[in-house]
Amino acid sequence: MLDLAAVLVAACFWSVGLALCLADQLGVTLVFFLLAASAAAAGKVSILGGATGARLFHILLAWLAPVTFHFHHTLLTRPLSRADRILLALWYGLAAVCSSPLILMSAALQQTEWLLILERSIYLGLAFSLALTALVLIHDFRHHLSPVAHRHIRLIAFGNVIAIAPLILLSLLPQALGAPAYLPFELTVLCLLISPLTYGFSFFRHRLVRTEVALNRMAGYFLLITLLLSVYLSAGVLVHRLTGLPESYWPLASTLFDVGLLLLFARLQRGLQQLTHWALYGNEFNYINMVGRVAESLSHTLDREMLRRLLLNELASAMRASRSALFLKEHDDTLILLGASGFERQDWAGGQLPGDGHLAAYLESAGKPVPDAHLRRALAEARLQPQERVLCSLPGIAFWLPLISSGALQGLLLMGARSAGDYYTAEDERILATLAHQSGVAAYNVRLTEQFRAGRQELARAHQQLLIGREQERRELAHELHDDAVQQLLGINYQLAGFGNVAQGNSTSLQIIQQEVLSVITQLRRVIGDLRPAGLEEFGLTSALKGYVTRLQREGGPELPVIELDVDKVGTTLLPSTAICLFRVAQEGLRNSLKHAQAHHIKLKLRVSPSEAILSVRDDGRGFCVPARLSELAQADHFGLLGMAERVSWAGGQFVVHSRPGLGTEITSRIPLNGMR
Repeated sequence: MLDLAAVLVAACFWSVGLALCLADQLGVTLVFFLLAASAAAAGKVSILGGATGARLFHILLAWLAPVTFHFHHTLLTRPLSRADRILLALWYGLAAVCSSPLILMSAALQQTEWLLILERSIYLGLAFSLALTALVLIHDFRHHLSPVAHRHIRLIAFGNVIAIAPLILLSLLPQALGAPAYLPFELTVLCLLISPLTYGFSFFRHRLVRTEVALNRMAGYFLLITLLLSVYLSAGVLVHRLTGLPESYWPLASTLFDVGLLLLFARLQRGLQQLTHWALYGNEFNYINMVGRVAESLSHTLDREMLRRLLLNELASAMRASRSALFLKEHDDTLILLGASGFERQDWAGGQLPGDGHLAAYLESAGKPVPDAHLRRALAEARLQPQERVLCSLPGIAFWLPLISSGALQGLLLMGARSAGDYYTAEDERILATLAHQSGVAAYNVRLTEQFRAGRQELARAHQQLLIGREQERRELAHELHDDAVQQLLGINYQLAGFGNVAQGNSTSLQIIQQEVLSVITQLRRVIGDLRPAGLEEFGLTSALKGYVTRLQREGGPELPVIELDVDKVGTTLLPSTAICLFRVAQEGLRNSLKHAQAHHIKLKLRVSPSEAILSVRDDGRGFCVPARLSELAQADHFGLLGMAERVSWAGGQFVVHSRPGLGTEITSRIPLNGMR
């Protein structure tokens, strides 16, 4: 088994070297694997007693020392410094000096003392190479910023630890400490195969992304079993040394150890799984926190601009994508380009993707991130529309992410490849799949929100037109009443006055009829004043408010509460819709205060600035409890306040009511002007 293990390790290094050769990974990388494989094979030959094999073994070790340092230095994906080149030149020269005597020596010189010194020097050189390599890797791991270099270093270090841990923990240490049982070397030496396999996985990881999840779990359980067995054997050594129990009691002690290991299993398994997760993805995997914030924000996204910012800026930055593009579905099922980063303008054919084409249908059926190579193969024979062919020919795309919600395609997110040789891991794909689903829900919510807002805007425009039409009808009705009914009544009054001069006997009855006619005329004029605010169109809001308050004071007499006016001088510069809205609010507010509040003092205030108009009506009346929602005013029969609130809302303003029982009431309306006066 030991012989087979050495042959398998050598064959494994040879296989990785061959794979690198086929992948055009030449240079020091290929030399390292070939030297390591040859050294393992020659070492086994030297153990069997062959002199030639021993010389070849030491020659290979002499060259393996500088090559090991040189190879691991290339893992940092940065050029050699001047000091590194000088060190390597000296080291390769020293390897040539040490190996030359072994190549040229005769059989008579093989037993001399200087040969033993030379072999020990080669061993020390290899040990120094391994130690220096470890120090350089640790130093650069802490200070180097390349994620690719970090991944190589973590994987190789972690893989070598896994490879050598069973041999040390389960065979060497238990045997050295005199444990009652330990694993045979024939089994633990086979674990050394993990070392070359780790190097191979590190170089071809971008092609083995689908296996990462399985390897993650396998490595975690492998370490778990190794550590549990190590604890088991260590406990056996301690019990045997401290108690002096004979080996016949070992089954009983073993049972007790098993119970203790079961208690450690769950916690140890979680810790080791986190360790293997770190080895695969590292500390730079902390971008998951940022992705988590993006996911949380997506659940609250209700507009296109926020969705575009989250996906094209924050998510693409977190994923370190070189380019990205976002398409969203329109009402006609066409996907429109919402934004792009990293692409040239000529890359897009109108920025549209047909919703009924083969590309959209394929992405909708996939329902998950699709690698660019897979999509091109799947649609190679499809009859694509011109826009689809342009999109499929875009360079530098890594993934096509369909945004799916309710089983339908709501949008499309393109994620570009990473730069500097970096690539997406299996965990990245899983995260992208989750975020694509959440983005699909967010895109669907954006469409629903846009439809709702469009409906509200249409309703607002319709309501505004209704208010304008109502005011127009009021003006026309006021004109008709003033020009027809009032004039006819005045004519009747004049006729009655003339008829009274002729018929002196019936003067009393005629006077009563005249008074009733005049009363009707007065009421009609009041209705006309309410329908068509006097002076609003001709002289502006300020004059209309003053005229209305003067009329109230004239008609109310001395019992009317004191009405204080504090209004800015505003001519006809306000928009008619704004002016009539403010007038109606003031009109209804004064009516409420006079009719319901039992107030002694009422103040009407108007302030107009370039940005907004603020009108308030305040009284010292009895007040009332304001409900939490203005819509509840109807339940308390406050229809006037509800009407004011609706009118101000349709004008794009804010309506606020402050009131408490016994402390009066104040209503405030704020209408934005946006500089239009």
